[in-house]
Amino acid sequence: MRFGLSTLAFALAAVSAPALAQTTSEQPAPQVPAAEQSQDPQQRFQAYVTSPGYKSMISQLAVMGDTISAPECKEHKPKERASLTIYNMPYFETGIHPVAGLWLDRIKMDRCGTATFQNVLIQAQKEGQPPRAALMLPGTTMTNPPMQGVVMRDIIAALDKKGCNDITKIIPVDTKHGKETKAIKLNEKGMIAEGVWKETWSFKACGKSVTATVDFTADGKGGLEHKIKL
Repeated sequence: MRFGLSTLAFALAAVSAPALAQTTSEQPAPQVPAAEQSQDPQQRFQAYVTSPGYKSMISQLAVMGDTISAPECKEHKPKERASLTIYNMPYFETGIHPVAGLWLDRIKMDRCGTATFQNVLIQAQKEGQPPRAALMLPGTTMTNPPMQGVVMRDIIAALDKKGCNDITKIIPVDTKHGKETKAIKLNEKGMIAEGVWKETWSFKACGKSVTATVDFTADGKGGLEHKIKL
């Protein structure tokens, strides 16, 4: 289930994802061959996110998210990874799975002939078990998961004033990164340090199509100010 369909608790909400390997909390995680353990951490992470098990899991979640966003389409196809954003660098010990790390995988989809994007947040587990995953807002929004939560609270409040007060009927359809009136620049930590831009966030809300225009302004401290218009 996309995080937020039942609670709209967007900030780092996590749901159980299909296992990357057949491991359980009662079983120790499989060990990685010594040759792989000696790999550079970045190389090991690259091998991890390109492994068949990981790609299968991400594809399943991306199809699930796209189906939720557009159930009228009967053919949702994952095409390729569009981007990979690392929030906390993954760290491996001796097991297959990382024991620390947080990243966002953006998958390009074919939604009945239309290109769309699904975003999956992946959080490593400290015991080295398969990571937990959550579907974030679809599309090309530049916002990180906590900021999505902040904006969504305002959108939910605005929809409530318009008579749509059942959050289970607010379904994210797409987000689009629009015009930049001030170019987005990242700092050394990869956070947005400068930028002014617009995004459009589309929903199905209580049976109606709704589009919110969101204006973002970087505050220079790694945060964003925003204004919404429905």
